Amino acid sequence: GMLAFSSLTVPPITLYTHTACPFAQRVAIALEATGLPFSKVEVNLYGRGGFDKSQLRRVESDGGLRPKGYIPVMAIGDEVIRESSTCVERVAALSATAPGAVSLEPEEPQLARELIRLCDTLPKAPQSAALDQLLRKADAVLAARGEAGYLAGSAFSVADACLLPFLQRVDLPTDAAALRGYLARAHAMPAFSRTVVDSWWWWW
Repeated sequence: GMLAFSSLTVPPITLYTHTACPFAQRVAIALEATGLPFSKVEVNLYGRGGFDKSQLRRVESDGGLRPKGYIPVMAIGDEVIRESSTCVERVAALSATAPGAVSLEPEEPQLARELIRLCDTLPKAPQSAALDQLLRKADAVLAARGEAGYLAGSAFSVADACLLPFLQRVDLPTDAAALRGYLARAHAMPAFSRTVVDSWWWWW
C-alpha cells in the first residue's frame, strides 16, 4: 500500500522537468526511490503555451534565484533548488529524516561523491576517455560487490540516481559484465523504469 506521509513532516515537493532530459531524470529517480510524495510539472522548453520557460523563470525568481529557465528545478515548500546533483543531494537529506521514506544516503559517501563528480564532468561526446574511465570504475566497484550491490554500497543511493540516466544512454563495454547486470537490475526497479521514456535526449 501507499506509505502515509504527514504533510507536517514533508513540505510539498514539485519537480519542474522534461521527461527526455537526463539531468531532470536524476531527480525524478531520486524522488521515486525515496517514496516521498511529489508532483511533476512538464516544462515546455520550445515555445509558449502550457508551462513554459517564462513561468519556470518566475518560479526561480520567487525562490530567490537569478532566473535561468533551465531544468531541473525543484521546489520543496518555499525552497527552490536547481542543478541536478544538488537537487539529488537535497532529496537524500530529506529522505534521511522524513518518517517512512527510503534513505538515499550512500554507505560509501566518498565513493558516491567521486562517481558523481566523474559523471558531472563528462565531456559532451558519445565517446571519451573520461566516459571510459567512469564505466570501468563503475564496473569494478559493482564486480567487487557481487550480484546484488549498488554503486555506493548494498542499497540504492544518490550515486545510482545520478549515474543511471547516463549509463542508460551509452554503449556499455561488452566485457563489463557487472555493469551490464546492474543496468538490467535497475530496469526492473520501478524507481528507475518509471523515469525511462521511449525517446530521450543525449546530453551533448
